[in-house]
Amino acid sequence: MKNFSNTYIFLYVSALVLIIAVGLSVVSIGLKPKQEANKQAEKAQQILKAAGYNVERTQAIALFESVAKPYPQNGEREKYAIRCADGTTGMVVSLSGKGLWGAIWGYAVLSSDNTTIKGVSFSHKSETPGLGAKISEDDFTQRFVGKKLYDENGQFVSVRVMPKGKYGDVKEVNRVDAISGATITSRGVDAMLSKQLLIDNR
Repeated sequence: MKNFSNTYIFLYVSALVLIIAVGLSVVSIGLKPKQEANKQAEKAQQILKAAGYNVERTQAIALFESVAKPYPQNGEREKYAIRCADGTTGMVVSLSGKGLWGAIWGYAVLSSDNTTIKGVSFSHKSETPGLGAKISEDDFTQRFVGKKLYDENGQFVSVRVMPKGKYGDVKEVNRVDAISGATITSRGVDAMLSKQLLIDNR
């Protein structure tokens, strides 16, 4: 059996690693446009869902471009004017926060006077299935439809996400029930709504 020197083995392994690295880089660069397109389609689908549309991801971008128009970027929150599925107009506000295990995010569609939630959609990076992951399910998101961001005195109170029976003086129109067993994730949703839904041009 032929013996190879340490130098030969080192150079051979180095060349092999370099070839593999270059190959992976080429594949990554080649897939990047497709990955970005999928990301944009998923985003459009999420926004459309909050606005009342039920559309396949392959059709989401075309529909989104026909019903939504971005506001000039002002700060870190994305905003869009949108024609909702019910024919009314609204404002889409992007949301971002932190759940139990990682990032959570979503979109809220507000009424034309920015006082009422017309719809929301949420997503997450790594919340627990059956618990925190429920923020993306219709059973949770539908609780927000028609909820008010202001109290009877015209003060911004957001829409609070609160455990059952612990509402305090928060009115029903200003709150939704938290997800049972997902306290930290529910608090994350509550925090991002409270901090990011106050719109200046009410």
